[in-house]
Order: sequence, then structure tokens, then C-alpha cells
Amino acid sequence: MIQGFEEEQQRSSLVPSVSRAAAILNLLGEHGGSLASNEIARQLGIPKSSTANICFEMEALGFLVRRDSGYRLGRKLVELGGQYLSGIDALREYYDLCASLPILSRESSRIAILDGTDVLYLGKYEGRQQIRLTANIGDRFPAICTATGKALMALLPSGEAEERYREKPSAFAPLTKRSIRTVEQLSKDLNATRERGFAIDNEETTPGVICFAIAVSGFRGDTSAVAVSATALVQRVTPEFRQSLLVDLFALGKGLSNPLAKVESRKQ
Repeated sequence: MIQGFEEEQQRSSLVPSVSRAAAILNLLGEHGGSLASNEIARQLGIPKSSTANICFEMEALGFLVRRDSGYRLGRKLVELGGQYLSGIDALREYYDLCASLPILSRESSRIAILDGTDVLYLGKYEGRQQIRLTANIGDRFPAICTATGKALMALLPSGEAEERYREKPSAFAPLTKRSIRTVEQLSKDLNATRERGFAIDNEETTPGVICFAIAVSGFRGDTSAVAVSATALVQRVTPEFRQSLLVDLFALGKGLSNPLAKVESRKQ
């Protein structure tokens, strides 16, 4: 639910119609179904006439479509999303590198960015092991529960991640009994992540599943960072297997941070 939208936009937006259109798209994306324009107006706190006009225009452009006496997200957004992803050349590199690594090629992996207190998944690699994770491309998960999220939060200036959770206590969204639930626990985990150079999700997202992740800068040729992960069933992760998996994970990170660097082949 998007609350206090109209008051906030009156203070900050120079182009209210654009901000309102973006809020409508976000609301429909969160809802997952169709909403009538008057319900959209009620939830966002914006005039019904403006909402109707914006929805009508976005429908004409293909951003929305009418379904069940309401509006849903339209196909144009899929086209734009595909164009966005196709422009990120390193995604193809991510898949190729995963497939080339001796250990990681058999396992599950994800690549994600940090968005506030969430991680957004850009890509997923499924190896040959019989493990299928719930995180798919385009999904959001609480950063605090995931290895990718913690790896990326560890890059933030000292105290910034903790402050995000103090300002938004609802962001503590535990997925299992092992999930982090306090700012103090988060701070301790992030310090450990910085010290060892990688993050761990030890059954914090899914029982019986452990995940390791590292942050990678320069993924899109700039200073933005992503995180890449390697995931396995807890019962399979012996000390030897864990070390081999981490070696491959760091090789993956090196290949993505410097596209000119080739991942050296290793014998199992």
C-alpha cells in the first residue's frame, strides 16, 4: 500500500502527473490484479478525475490494460523490461560464467541489486542439482534475510543499513525462525560479512538451504554494485565443498567486475 502519496508529491514533485502515473504503476504491480480507477484514486489519495485521465492515457499507450472492470499492468511494460535487460550485457556474461565454473555450474545462483530494504533479482542460474528456489527474475525479497542483500548492505557507509531499518521497522520481515529480527543482529552480521568478505544466509530465507554471496562492483561499467550468490542444501555443504563453492563464487565475481578478465579453468 502506498500511503501519504499526494502530500509527499505536493512537496517534492515538479511534474505531478508523471509522479502519479508512476505511483499507479507501482500500486498495480504490488496489488497483482486489477483495480478500478476510483479505487486507485482512493488508495493513492489523488483526485478521481486525474486518476481516470492518467489511466485512460496509459491504456492508450499500452502501459495499462482493462480487465474485470479495472486496470492491470500492460504488455508495454514487458517490452520495456525486456529491452532494459537486453541492454545489460553482463547478464549474458553472468550466465556464461556460471556455466563455465566446475562447481558452481552444478548449483543454483542468483544475481541481485539492492533497492532500499529489498533485493531485486535480475537473473537466476539453475544448475544440475535438484533444488529450485522461490526467487525468480523480477522478484523482491527482504534484504535482511538474504545473502545477496547482506553482501550489498555491507558495502554501504557504516551505520547506513542499520538506519534504514530504524526508520522502517516494518522492513524486518522474517521468513524463518533464523531470520534477523533486530538492528543489533543486523549490525553484527554485516560486520562479520565485511571481515570474511562474503555474506551467508544460513536457513534465513528457506529452511534446509544455505546461501553464500559476494558484492560485485562495475557490473554495468559504472560504480553500481550487484551481488551474486551460490546456494545449496545445508546437508550437502561439507567444509571441503563449501571452500570449493566459495572459490568459484569469487571467480564469478572477478569475471563480472572485470569483463576482460577470463575465469581460469580449474580441475575438480
